[in-house]
Amino acid sequence: MTITHVSSLSELNKLLGSPNKLTVIDFHATWCGPCKMIAPTFEKLAQQYAGKVNFVKVDVDEAQEVAQKYSVTAMPTFIFLKGSDVVHTIRGARNAELTNAVERYSGGGGAAAFQGTGHKLGDGTPNAKFTDPRGKFEFNSEIKVVAGLVAAYLFLMYMSS
Repeated sequence: MTITHVSSLSELNKLLGSPNKLTVIDFHATWCGPCKMIAPTFEKLAQQYAGKVNFVKVDVDEAQEVAQKYSVTAMPTFIFLKGSDVVHTIRGARNAELTNAVERYSGGGGAAAFQGTGHKLGDGTPNAKFTDPRGKFEFNSEIKVVAGLVAAYLFLMYMSS
């Protein structure tokens, strides 16, 4: 398997290579349900990026010193390192965010060339729904933004005439 299991800081330090190579650490626990849910995604990424990225699993119950070094307070937590420098952290079992971050920080191509985080309308969930105070209508965030822009345009047109 292309995932290395680490139980001490000395083991981890041996894995951390050049400052340009990405290491992704999965802090998990055997009793953690969300950890089990995201494990297949982590394993798939480890196979896909074998040789290009170090994939490491740390059981927080067995390697408390490693978890303390990276201030892990929730599971799963994914720490992204270039050399020994933390470049990104993900808390929670978020498959898409994990996949995107591995692509971005490994130099996997595509959108990885753009280093900004970018911005998205709404709260980051596709088709996020907002209900009016009376509970009669639901609008997704993009429609609310467009409606606001149209209203502002019409107001400005009215004021200029």
